[in-house]
Amino acid sequence: MFRIETTQNPLQLLSDVRRGQWFVHDHESLLPAAFSFLRGETGGAALPTYEFSTAAVDLSDKTGSGVAAKPSTVAIIPIIGTITKYDSCFTTGAVTYARAIRQAADNSEICAIVLDIDSGGGSANAISILKEAIAYTKSLGKPILAHADFCASLAYWTASQCDAIFCDNSLSEVGSIGGLCRFVDDTKKMTQEGYTVVEVYADESSEKNLEYRQAIDGDYSLIKKSLSYTVAQFHADVRTGRPNIKADAPGVFTGAMFHPAEAQNLGLINGTMTLAECVENAAIRAQYNH
Repeated sequence: MFRIETTQNPLQLLSDVRRGQWFVHDHESLLPAAFSFLRGETGGAALPTYEFSTAAVDLSDKTGSGVAAKPSTVAIIPIIGTITKYDSCFTTGAVTYARAIRQAADNSEICAIVLDIDSGGGSANAISILKEAIAYTKSLGKPILAHADFCASLAYWTASQCDAIFCDNSLSEVGSIGGLCRFVDDTKKMTQEGYTVVEVYADESSEKNLEYRQAIDGDYSLIKKSLSYTVAQFHADVRTGRPNIKADAPGVFTGAMFHPAEAQNLGLINGTMTLAECVENAAIRAQYNH
């Protein structure tokens, strides 16, 4: 078992909840927790460490080479729940996940990595550091696979950068390639409680916070423009990571979710495997890489 020190930053999460871009599926189910967090009801302290495990795989007679292979060790890194950039009372952050991926990649005893994903996605600012960690692992010649049960939006963005994606079972789901922005307008509540918020911008700063200010007034055009920019990057990364994806098929790049059979036909995944089978597959890939 490997332990990683977590990186706490609840203020960043507070900012993201109030006016951040999110790549998450079924975001309505997160609203009770989000509003609880905004009210200061943290729901418990964050854990000081994050753990990931390893599994030893005996590859004798499984590589097809006729040569006895020594046991290989594969790291299993769970990515569960909403993905934020930093750790909080609700989530493990991408900074911690990335640190775990890099630690496993740098470990000479570990030949491959499996990301065990069960997540509906997360905050847009979490993806870059995960992409960098996955690319770093690949640069060392170590296979990195995604094993997915529920893998949506930013979680799928992460998985698409791996060497392969395998769903766990016939009821697993992947997809939701798209983005949304949620912001909180609590000015009426603050007025009711006796607060008066006064904002004064310099004459030279007419476009500062303009997206948010226009959205409060009901004009969402700038927010949509910003979202479209990020979604375009999402699409580009998926096209690169999944070159055989059928991007023009209905729903693929417009936010639909798919079960494994259809997802494999559309090129979103490579097939269906249990976690144990994924670990073995990663170890075999490592033998061929070497």
